[in-house]
This record gives sequence, structure tokens and C-alpha cells, in this order.
Amino acid sequence: MRISPEFCREQEAVQQARVVNEPLENQKNIARAAAKAWRKEAIYLEHRAVVATARDKLDIAISLEFAREVEADAELVHERA
Repeated sequence: MRISPEFCREQEAVQQARVVNEPLENQKNIARAAAKAWRKEAIYLEHRAVVATARDKLDIAISLEFAREVEADAELVHERA
């Protein structure tokens, strides 16, 4: 199961709340580091989703182009027959 950017943002918020509420400085530092890691993961997943969407659109465009070429070739063959 893949984690979503939304889940990462929720976990970042949880860790940010711990930064505010933890009495011990070392625990605050751990929570800060965890929040930073969740934020980086969310950004990475959001970027990956944008790239995948762009790639999917390109794949669709290429597939349509090939389909049109095959259709045009079939028409030429049919006309010559």
C-alpha cells in the first residue's frame, strides 16, 4: 500500500503538535526532524503525481497518434484494393 501526500501532511501536523506540546527539548528535536521528514515525503509524492499525470497524458497522445496512423494506413490499403 502506498502512502498518500495527504497522509504525510497529517503526520507532519501530528509531529508539529508534538513540538509544541513536548516538555523535553530532545523530544522536541525528534518531533521537528520527523515533521521535516514527513514534509519532504509529501513534497516528493506530490511531485511524483504531477510527473505521472504528465507522462500519462503523453502516453495517451502517442497512442492516439499511432491509432490515427494505423487507421490512415488501413484506409489507403482499402482504397488500393
